[in-house]
Amino acid sequence: MHKAARQQALLALLSEQGQSSVAQLSQALRVSVDTVRRDLNDLQQQGLAQKNHGGAIALDVPVMSRAARSTLLNATKQRLGRAVAAQIPPGATLMLDAGSTLLAVAEALTVPARVITASLDIATVLSQRPNIELILLGGQWDKTQRLFAGAATLAMLQRYRADIAVLGACAVHAELGISASQEADAEIKRAMLALSAQCWLVVDHLKLDCCQPHQVADLAAMQRLFIDRPWDALPAMPATDVSVIPEGEHHE
Repeated sequence: MHKAARQQALLALLSEQGQSSVAQLSQALRVSVDTVRRDLNDLQQQGLAQKNHGGAIALDVPVMSRAARSTLLNATKQRLGRAVAAQIPPGATLMLDAGSTLLAVAEALTVPARVITASLDIATVLSQRPNIELILLGGQWDKTQRLFAGAATLAMLQRYRADIAVLGACAVHAELGISASQEADAEIKRAMLALSAQCWLVVDHLKLDCCQPHQVADLAAMQRLFIDRPWDALPAMPATDVSVIPEGEHHE
């Protein structure tokens, strides 16, 4: 297997398993332990993987660029996107957060809706849809995250109200709640939450049991939570509708 393909396979294994050992990765790829170690060192230098306690290896998702994160768990994100889009009522006004999972929601959206977003990728996907009234928030362009952020974006966002804010997250922790790696991202998420009648959170398993520096909200502030696997640490939240969308489940 070519080096680049082998490293992509390593990233795919880590994204599915959450973390693994060098020996397990070596066995899965049928290559030597030394080869896996060299590949993991390369991935660590690129900021894509990190060593945990006990020698386990995991993806370093929060420090990845948006482009790098977008290559992970594509099928899972598409499945989550379809599940969320299927629950959006016709005619709703939505605030859509940025990120590859939210892009999957936009791609799966079929009902007429008004969509407010700071994501250029989401705006591009929806720009030719005749049943979508699109509002793209301007401001300072972040080419790494591919979104608009900053004071101008927040000021423009304050002009609007929505039925549903659909948010992603850099990290979700059972006790510490939802957090983001960048302050500007956290500000947009907090504003969308405050300006919407309901807030839905959609995340894959790589974001669970993690914490980042910038607080967004408590988990209990979400009316709906969409995840791709059962979450053992999930606290009791009677007011939150939790939907687990497992592999192989399809939504029209």
